[in-house]
Order: sequence, then structure tokens, then C-alpha cells
Amino acid sequence: MGQRNKQTQTVMAVAALGVGLLLQGASATAAPQRAAAQPVPGSATPAAPATDAASAEAARAAHVEGVVVSRTSLYVRARPTTSAKALGSLDPFEKVKLSCQAKGHSVEGNNIWYRLHGEPGWVSARFVHNYTPVRWC
Repeated sequence: MGQRNKQTQTVMAVAALGVGLLLQGASATAAPQRAAAQPVPGSATPAAPATDAASAEAARAAHVEGVVVSRTSLYVRARPTTSAKALGSLDPFEKVKLSCQAKGHSVEGNNIWYRLHGEPGWVSARFVHNYTPVRWC
């Protein structure tokens, strides 16, 4: 019985050491990010991000790619609701460009809708997989 307790203690010590090293590595990688956000003593306050017309236009022009994940054609609606006029449809597995998201009519428990980029219309997020986060409208 004594040998088993020593093995258990050894395993627990190794596990604690591993967790400690993981946590230390995580805090070390987060430290440069925090340091970058803090102003340097004796210097002027950090400059605010550029808010000129070019960056605002770039934000409006940005889009996120997605893919239709419905089994049948997905209706493109005039507004983010299932009762809005259908403007067209998208085929299953069709790639789409999404400009922003908004709350609308719930579709199978999901009330998020995506506005299509470069063309009029909305599609339910329930049937579109976005590869990166979509900004709010």
C-alpha cells in the first residue's frame, strides 16, 4: 500500500508541475499584449487608431466569407424575417459574402441574420456557416 501512495503522489506532483508550466506559458504570452497596451512612462499618451474616411470606407467594404449549410435552397429575404419577400435563393454549399449581422425573426432557435455583401438581401444564420466573426450592422 505504501508503494501505491508514493506512485500517486509522484503522478500528482508531475501533473501539478505540468499545469503550472502551462499556466506560466499562458501568462507569458499574454504579458506582451498587456505591455503593448500600456503607455511608456514619460511618453505622450498612445495615439488613437486612425478614424479617417479611408478606414471607415474599408470597414464598410469588408466582408466575411461563409457557406450555405442547408440541405435545400436557402431563400434570400428583403428583411431579416421569414415573412419578408423572397428576393432569390442560394444553393446548398454555395459560398457567400456577408457584410454584417442583425437580430431578426428566430429560425429554429437562431435569431441572427446575415446581410449579404454587394447585393440586397438577408439570410438566416441558422443555415450559413461563417468562417470568421461577422460584425454587427
